Amino acid sequence: MITLQPHSYVRKIPLLLFSLLAVIITACQKTDTGIAGPALREQKTSLVTSIINVSTSAALNTALSNATDGDIIVLADGSYSGFTVTKNNITIQAANKGKAIITSGIIRYQQISGVTIQGLKITTSGASKTVDGESFKLAVWFEASDDCRLAGCTIVLSGHSKTTDWIMLSGNSNNNRIDHNEFGANNIEGHYIFVRGNRTGISVPSDRTDWANGNGPNNPNVARNTTIDYNYFHDQTTAASAAITMGGIGLAGDYQQTNTIFEKNLLVNCDGDAEIIENKSSNNIIRNNTIRTSIGMISLRSGNNCTVSGNLMLQEGKTGTGGIKIYEKNHTVTGNYIDNPQDYGFVLGAGDSYTNPSFGHAQVFNANVSNNIWINLNTRGVIIGHGGDGTVSPEGCTFGNNALRGSVSPLINLSHPGNTVFTNNTTSGSNPGMPGTPLTTANTGPASYSY
Repeated sequence: MITLQPHSYVRKIPLLLFSLLAVIITACQKTDTGIAGPALREQKTSLVTSIINVSTSAALNTALSNATDGDIIVLADGSYSGFTVTKNNITIQAANKGKAIITSGIIRYQQISGVTIQGLKITTSGASKTVDGESFKLAVWFEASDDCRLAGCTIVLSGHSKTTDWIMLSGNSNNNRIDHNEFGANNIEGHYIFVRGNRTGISVPSDRTDWANGNGPNNPNVARNTTIDYNYFHDQTTAASAAITMGGIGLAGDYQQTNTIFEKNLLVNCDGDAEIIENKSSNNIIRNNTIRTSIGMISLRSGNNCTVSGNLMLQEGKTGTGGIKIYEKNHTVTGNYIDNPQDYGFVLGAGDSYTNPSFGHAQVFNANVSNNIWINLNTRGVIIGHGGDGTVSPEGCTFGNNALRGSVSPLINLSHPGNTVFTNNTTSGSNPGMPGTPLTTANTGPASYSY
């Protein structure tokens, strides 16, 4: 009799079925952790290799050194030193949101991709580092990293010195997201978020005209495609700085297309600078934010092709509060609502000639200012052609379908209007209604985030 033996592949079927089942279970475990789909953008995904629980800085550093794609490192309640992440596609999170506290050093995303850090409380004083060839004091550093995220954290630095930036993005960083965090309070000079790049070794011309017209070189070492959303920024004193700076590396960055999106954030009592949100690069979007009682303005200080839309600025007549001001080329300002600013509700800059040795602000070209609402303009209205040396008025701009209300006269100050075209603006009648619902701490900051 011949005894039939099963083929080797038949013997392997149960093992293959078991392996497939393990993969399915692992994938389900990944979903249960809340890691699946955390960002607005698509990011690289991988199966969870393991969940590593740590309770000391030493254990955290060991876990970071040994991490592989998909690992989730969970920090127990307690205090930890800062740390550097050098592995891709991992998650570091607090076991209980706000209960794992970084009390010293910095958090550094070091030339990595696909890393999420979430739920921590950050109270460190920060540290000095060489960033893009310059010395900076900072607390969280995205260093030439891509597709990374900081989410659901409470950031309130303690003992930090003057000019400490809370979060800095530097070098060739791309597609990072900072969301659902709380920043504040702060009474020390320094930005809450500084989206910048490398300006060292770049020769800039004395006359910026050619670069402003789009003929400058590409700077590859600039943070691009950053999304900053659903954060709660609050309580900066006048000793601080602009809450947010996008660019800020001079001519080496002004005309770089950085494509930063700053949206759906809540800013309250951000009084650190005359520019609450400071734009100094190109192709950025500032939209659908709520700004309350904050000294200063949304400022398109330099750079081209930016959009400011759908923002609610509820200033309550507080001294030093304003609306929006713009300089440079091809900006769009539309659908914003500004209530009771004490300073100008809007500034269309006159600027300086690019060849002026005392150049400070550029002439405005081709701005579209439309469908905005300004109410309770009782101290200053809007001004068309403000500042500069008086020789370069706005050129090719339109100011249309806007509603302006208040007791100041005139509501529209035509200081140096140039050839600006005015159409269908209204200055009388009842106050138009607010076009949206203000954001609150219920839908911004860590309270609105889960994982």
